Amino acid sequence: MKKKKALAIMILTFFFSEAWFHSKSQAVTQENEKQKELENYLRTAKIVSKRRAGGRGENWIISLDDGKISSYAFYKLLDETRPEAPIGDSYKYGIAAYELDKLLDLGLVPPVVEREIEGRKGSLQIFIEGALYESVRRMKNIKPPEPEKFKNIMEDLIVFENLTWSPSYCGERELDDILIMQREDWKVWRVDFSEAFPPSPELIPGCEITGCSKRLCENLIKLNDEAIKAKLKPYLNDEEMSMLLRRKKLIVEKIKKLIAEEG
Repeated sequence: MKKKKALAIMILTFFFSEAWFHSKSQAVTQENEKQKELENYLRTAKIVSKRRAGGRGENWIISLDDGKISSYAFYKLLDETRPEAPIGDSYKYGIAAYELDKLLDLGLVPPVVEREIEGRKGSLQIFIEGALYESVRRMKNIKPPEPEKFKNIMEDLIVFENLTWSPSYCGERELDDILIMQREDWKVWRVDFSEAFPPSPELIPGCEITGCSKRLCENLIKLNDEAIKAKLKPYLNDEEMSMLLRRKKLIVEKIKKLIAEEG
């Protein structure tokens, strides 16, 4: 009888484990499909209107409509790439960050594509409406419903900011670049990577990596340099690419050290 009971528990455990993995796989697939749909929407939806937006350079809020969905997108035109512009401020770096985010399956950067509007190329990124700025969250001391989960997401964000060398949460200077959807399980978005990917061989000073999710750790380790080059080559020069790959190596070494020391 005990053996039969144990066997039943094993079968139930296996069944629910399989169901969980199947459900997780379905969720990832659905998320990827939604991402592709949004990218296609950004590339093809009709432009209804546009108005100037704030920020560095020339930016616009674009109203889009594909006959089924009406939405807004952020259109960035500035294209001052390195080495011609030593500091670098370009819409292309924002697209590079999104492509890197996809390679790592992070889901921190809202969909963005390159699109030509009225004869000018720029990046068109889906506009995040109704979000809470991280700066406001801190100022009003708004607590996340799941503090540990939120902390873990922010640890992944710190890793990504070091990888792209684009401090926001790290530097605590550009906290308005971090958006939180309170109505959607505190989904975190990170926007504006227009000054990212400087040719720095080191990680961001004072932006200490203290941990990351298992998924990000595994994806970083298995993501080979050639895959990164293939996706980001249109947006980064050789030196920017070389330093990105160097930072990736440093991050992987750092994470492996943390695992060895702390588990």
